[in-house]
Amino acid sequence: MPLATMPRAFMMGLFISLTPLSAFAQIVPPDEATPLPEIAIPDLETVKPPQDDENVADTPKFDKPDYSRLSAEGERTVRLDALFARLANAENEEKAELVAEEVWAIWLDSGSASVNFVLRRGTAAHKSGQKDLARRLYDQTITLSPDYAEGWARSSRLAMEEENLSRALTEAAKTLTLEPRHFYALWTMGNIFEKLGRNEEALEAYREAHKLHPQLKAVKDRLALLESNLNGDVL
Repeated sequence: MPLATMPRAFMMGLFISLTPLSAFAQIVPPDEATPLPEIAIPDLETVKPPQDDENVADTPKFDKPDYSRLSAEGERTVRLDALFARLANAENEEKAELVAEEVWAIWLDSGSASVNFVLRRGTAAHKSGQKDLARRLYDQTITLSPDYAEGWARSSRLAMEEENLSRALTEAAKTLTLEPRHFYALWTMGNIFEKLGRNEEALEAYREAHKLHPQLKAVKDRLALLESNLNGDVL
């Protein structure tokens, strides 16, 4: 999915917003009584490999797709297109999560065993609270594979936790140039904009994530809260 297919107004606002970010980078809301929830992110050891469409439960049975004439990148795109179509129409959170796991399986595979290993170690360090180690490993992942969106996405999340909001937003935007449908990067971006007090931009990021993964509860909850708050401000 090319970047041009992202909503024009949203992408223009995103890249314009990066320019003056240094003026806002140290601004954090004084009231942290209700911290932003985190979305559980998988690693390479927990995700299931992508399934052929004919083997997926609760989906119509079609002829097995023929990937033989496609390049590896072409097959990846076709698989993601099919998965995102299913994700957008999932009936409930449980079914959506099964589809999302297949999306993650594709996203997490950099094509290099060594890069995958470094990211896996970084994710484990991040989850265990070893942020300094996670930072070194994420930086190494990006250096080894600068076109690997997942490295940028996880580095962005860590940068947000480190209160380096300028880096966090820049890296979330980089993720989206590589994977325009990366709903986790959009979630992180929404969180960053909230920390900056830029709630309308946060709302737009959450809306884009919601379109891609409508059953993702953390996004739905945040979207509802921000919409309610903004509507209240207007009234």
